[in-house]
Amino acid sequence: MDTPQSTTLHKTYQERGYCSRAGYARIREVLRSCCWLYNRSLEQRKNTYLSDGKGMSLYTQMKELTQLRKEQQFWRDIGITVSRGVLVRVDRSCKAFFRRVKAGEKPGYPRFKPHQRYQCIELSEVTAGMVKGNRIKVKGLSVIRIRPNRALPASSQLKALRIGMHGRILTVDLVYEEESEPLTSVDTAVGIDMGVNERMTFSDGETVSRRVIDRSRETSLQRAISTKKKGSKRRRKAVSAFACERRRNTVRNRNECHRLTTAIVRKYQKIAVEKLTIKNMSRKGGNRKRGLNRSMMEQTWGILFQQLRYKAEWAGRQFAEVDPRYTSKTCSHCDEVRKEKLAVYRIFECLRCGHTEDRDTNAAKNIQKRGWEYPAQPVPPAEKDMLVQSSI
Repeated sequence: MDTPQSTTLHKTYQERGYCSRAGYARIREVLRSCCWLYNRSLEQRKNTYLSDGKGMSLYTQMKELTQLRKEQQFWRDIGITVSRGVLVRVDRSCKAFFRRVKAGEKPGYPRFKPHQRYQCIELSEVTAGMVKGNRIKVKGLSVIRIRPNRALPASSQLKALRIGMHGRILTVDLVYEEESEPLTSVDTAVGIDMGVNERMTFSDGETVSRRVIDRSRETSLQRAISTKKKGSKRRRKAVSAFACERRRNTVRNRNECHRLTTAIVRKYQKIAVEKLTIKNMSRKGGNRKRGLNRSMMEQTWGILFQQLRYKAEWAGRQFAEVDPRYTSKTCSHCDEVRKEKLAVYRIFECLRCGHTEDRDTNAAKNIQKRGWEYPAQPVPPAEKDMLVQSSI
C-alpha cells in the first residue's frame, strides 16, 4: 500500500536538568523576577485599556522593556530572550482571552500569578549555540546539564527552549522541527469506549485495565505537611517533597498513556472515539457521586484523546470523534435501543434479535459503526507485542 507524504512537525523532548546549588538558587531568583515582570505587564495592559479604551501591543511593551534594562543592572545581566519571553507569554494570554470573547466562550481573563505558580522560563528566540552536547547555556543562568536517554536532533533544528522548576525538579523542554514519517496504511478500524471498570474497551473485544493509583506515599506526605508550622522552613521542604511525588505520578501516567496511544495508532488505520465533554461529566456538586467522579478523573481520558488526536495526524491515520448518546443502549447488530438505565445491566441483551454481549464492547462497536463503516481486522500476535513496546 502507498505511504502518505511526510509532513513537518514540532516535537518536544523533555529532559531532567541538573546544575549546582547556586544554579538552582539563580533559576528561582530569575523565576521570581519574571513573575514580577509578567504581573506588571498584565497590569499595564489592563490600566491602559481602562484609561484609554485601547489595548497595548507587544512591541510597545518591548520598547519599555528596553528602558527597564537601561535602568536596572539585573535585567541587563539576563539574556534579552528571557525577558522578552515573558512579554510574549502575556501577549499570548491576552490574545487567547479576546479569541474566547469573540467566539462567545467563557472569557477567562488572564490571571495575576503568585511566584509559586510561575514555574517556567520561556525564551522568545533560541540559537543553536544554546545546546551543546548535554549542556544548556543561557545568558544569566547557570549551565544546566541534561542526561538524554535518546539521540536528540541537530541543534540547527532547535525551535524553542523552556526551563521549568517543579518543586525540586528541574526540567528542560527542547522543541525541534522534524519531518514526520507516516506509517504504512493498514486495513484496520476500531471504536474505543472509555470507562471506569475498564479504562478502554475496543470494538474487537480487547480491553485496557483501569488505572489504579497508589496514594499511600502522597497521604503520608500530606500528613507530614499538616504537622508543620505555616511559614517554616520544614513546611516548605514537606510541600516540595509532596509536589515531587505528585509530579512523579503525573509523569508515570503520561508515559503509560504514550505507550497505549502509540500501540493503538500503529495497529489501526481508522480510530473512532466518543466526543465526551469531560468537564461537564466530572462537574462538582449535582448528582455525581464523589467516588465515581474521582474514578473518572483518575483514568485521564482527556490525555488519551489528546495523544490519539495528534499521533494519528503524525502517522497519517484517520481519527474521528462521534456522538456518544445511546452507544451503550443500542444493539450493535439491529440498532434496537433499550430503555432501561445502564445501572440495571452489565451484559447487553437485545430483546429484538437476541444479541448478547458485554455492554462496553457493544458500545465500542457502535462507536466504530458511527465513525467507520467496515469492521476491524485482527493483527498478528507477534506484531501486537512489538507495538506495545514501540513509540512514535
